[in-house]
Formats: sequence, C-alpha cells, structure tokens
Amino acid sequence: MGWLVAFGLVAFVVVVIVSVERTRRLLVVEAEGGRVARLSGRAPAELAADIEDVLGRSRATGTIVLRLQGGRVVVRTEKGIDETTAQRLRNVVGRFPVARLRTARRVKRSGAR
Repeated sequence: MGWLVAFGLVAFVVVVIVSVERTRRLLVVEAEGGRVARLSGRAPAELAADIEDVLGRSRATGTIVLRLQGGRVVVRTEKGIDETTAQRLRNVVGRFPVARLRTARRVKRSGAR
C-alpha cells in the first residue's frame, strides 16, 4: 500500500513538471498608452523593438505574455489589447524561430523607453 502512495506521488510530480515545462513563459510585456511599462523575460532586441512599435501604433494598454507551449510560441493578450493588435503581435513573434527566442538574453526593463 505504501509503495502505491509513493508511486502516485511520483507520477503526480512528473505530470506537474511536464505541464510546467510545456507552458513556459518566455516574455511578459506590460503596456500603458502605447508605451512599454515593463518588459521581462527572454527576447532578442529586434523582437522587443518590434513589439514596442506595434504597441505604439495602436496606443494599446494591457499585458502580452509569450509562452512556449507544445514546441511553439503562443502569444496571449490580457487586459485590453484588441484583436487587431493581438494579430499584429502574433505576426511579429512568428518571424522569430523558437530556438532564437529560447536562447535569447534575458531582458528586464521597467518604465517607458
């Protein structure tokens, strides 16, 4: 009976680790009025600049989260980013191979540029 509990616990831990691994957060961008208020995670400088350009043109306010999910980068928008801006962000992110995003340097920036 004890080994069954131990096996169940190990299986649970493995499932949690695999789940976390499949949905890793690569980059978080918080925008206010078209300006980047906070940027943290991994991103090539070119990607960060392109995201700032998209946000600036739309004067968007909200949060953008890039996650690695199932071997792809998924762009999720929260708190007020409209669908047109979200599609532009997906187009920008889609230009970058997953390997380049995973190996990019960490960025952390607070305040508008």
